[in-house]
Amino acid sequence: MPLLAPADRRILRELLSRGGTAEIGEISAAVALDSQTVQTSLGTLQQSGIVAQTGSVPGLRGARWSLTRHGHEVGPSLVGSDLAGGPDRHEATGPTDPAEGWGFPWRPPKPEAPLYATGLSRRARRAADRAVIGIAGPPPRRRGRGRVIVAMLLIAATIGVGFVAMNALRVTEITVSGINDGAMLRPAGLAGTVLEFSIDGGDVTSAQMLLDGFPVSGVQRYDNRIVWPVPELTEGAHIVTLDVDRRFFGTATAAVTFTVDGTPPAVELPRVFEPVALDEPVVLAGSVEPGVSLQIGDQRVDTASGSFSLTLPSPPGGPVPVIATDAAGNTTEFDVIVPIGYPHTTGVHVTAAAWDHDGLRESVVELIEQGRINAVQLDLKDEDGRIGHRTEVRLAQLSGASRELYDLREAIDELHDLGVRVIGRIVAFNDPTLARYATANGDLDWVVQTPDGRPLQKYGGFTNFNHPIVRQYNLDIAAEAAAAGIDDILWDYMRRPEGDLSGMRIPGWDGSDPSPVIVSFLAEANSMLREAQVFHGVSVFGIAADRGEWVAQDIGAMSDHVDYVAPMVYPSHWGRGEYGVVHPEAQPYDITRASLAQFQRVLAGTNTAVVPWLQDFSMRVNYGPAEVRAQIDAAADLGISDWLLWDPQVTYTNEGIPVSYR
Repeated sequence: MPLLAPADRRILRELLSRGGTAEIGEISAAVALDSQTVQTSLGTLQQSGIVAQTGSVPGLRGARWSLTRHGHEVGPSLVGSDLAGGPDRHEATGPTDPAEGWGFPWRPPKPEAPLYATGLSRRARRAADRAVIGIAGPPPRRRGRGRVIVAMLLIAATIGVGFVAMNALRVTEITVSGINDGAMLRPAGLAGTVLEFSIDGGDVTSAQMLLDGFPVSGVQRYDNRIVWPVPELTEGAHIVTLDVDRRFFGTATAAVTFTVDGTPPAVELPRVFEPVALDEPVVLAGSVEPGVSLQIGDQRVDTASGSFSLTLPSPPGGPVPVIATDAAGNTTEFDVIVPIGYPHTTGVHVTAAAWDHDGLRESVVELIEQGRINAVQLDLKDEDGRIGHRTEVRLAQLSGASRELYDLREAIDELHDLGVRVIGRIVAFNDPTLARYATANGDLDWVVQTPDGRPLQKYGGFTNFNHPIVRQYNLDIAAEAAAAGIDDILWDYMRRPEGDLSGMRIPGWDGSDPSPVIVSFLAEANSMLREAQVFHGVSVFGIAADRGEWVAQDIGAMSDHVDYVAPMVYPSHWGRGEYGVVHPEAQPYDITRASLAQFQRVLAGTNTAVVPWLQDFSMRVNYGPAEVRAQIDAAADLGISDWLLWDPQVTYTNEGIPVSYR
């Protein structure tokens, strides 16, 4: 055996304690020697065939030095043969077990008796003094020599058969636990994982563990078990092997393969589909990695071939959730939007009182007959909370909301006969009639209140958009209109009251952003109206494109649950300087184009239609055909050919509406 310097022994002992492999930095820190000294000692051990540099281990970090098989065999003896009085970091008074804590016994090597040159000379002289006496004998018989050869062959064969038999009997069993062979693991799933090999019938002290063909550190040995806490590994396929020396019987090997995968599965499916018809099936088709578990909505979809297709009998009433999960447990989640192709719309606002008025009704019919409009927006519930038609909705009857100015079904049939669509407008939460009824009956939680608990008097009474009875009341009005044959439901006042929220008390509201509460109502309404095959829209403030939080109108979130957004971009409602327009009311083209461009920006990629409310009434500036036409042209120049005209008096400027827009 080579004679080792104290530093060499300390480094060899450290390698043994680390399972036979370590980096120079790790050794240097452990034995308190500088890196150059460690490098020099490793070079000495390498010349003796005890260690070798193994390079970088895939999936791990840094260059490493590892014990050779020869090093594993002689290392314990070299370390323990000269421990007494040495300068190593571990003090010892006798032979020390270098494998202490490794789970296997060790015995110090038996020292050989020294042999000196003088002794060799003395033996040689004695041999020379002996007399050599020749003894004559008969020549050897050839037959005896043959018998010896045969006997030797028989002995060799017997030994060979014995070795084969012993090898067959000497079975080394290695069982693996901690990671199943062929497993797919997420990087997060490796945390705390321990790979364990249990060995029965082999030399545990000689066992060597390899990761992707390279020795690993951190191996722990306990009796017949070898344990390895699995570190962070790179993504991809890995194999861990354990080689156990069986001396005369070769090597027993066990291996476990696994794949580290932290990448979510890719799903090729449009997030927003092209608009589809309201009454036609929808096909959701795409591709994904074969074998990925895919769920669209509440349906499991076959992905064995890598492609998939799911047919829905009709367009869904809102975003469709998609969840893809691969074998490692990685998931990809997103929503699919299937917008409805909203029909070309040019229409005017008509109150219940105007429809009941012969002259005003005839003026609207004249617009239809001239080919200037193809839709009529008819009020179902107005800003006072009054329902203009006969209704069977129980709460409307109890609260006195029904005015019975016209028969809804007859009005719808008449307009359909004229070849136009009917848009039913419902003023949702600004409802003084319902607010008064709730207050009179002690149901103050139905209304928005002041901080001291009194009903908020703004608008004459604003109902609680968070209360289930208030919400259901509005849904019931919409459902009744859908059953009567209405083409669209267009919500108005789908928002909270204007002003500082600190000046309001909304029962049941936790004080967070109220926008999701408004959106949830639209989602509920959309599901109902889609089933009834009724188009769905919402009127919003003109400022809501970039200041929607002022009134809880999140345009992007709302667009997921409606077929069109109707921004009220009336020029008279803008302050001077908005969007760089000096005098918006006197510049109808400029302010209309600038404000609608903001809505196009917010709704880009949603395929939700924009149907703006345009102004056909006068305030500080007199509006006539030129001003009305300027707004229509501004929208058209942005590619928006749909619009609704608003005049609270229902006296429209026919000359401002081109006939071609029908």
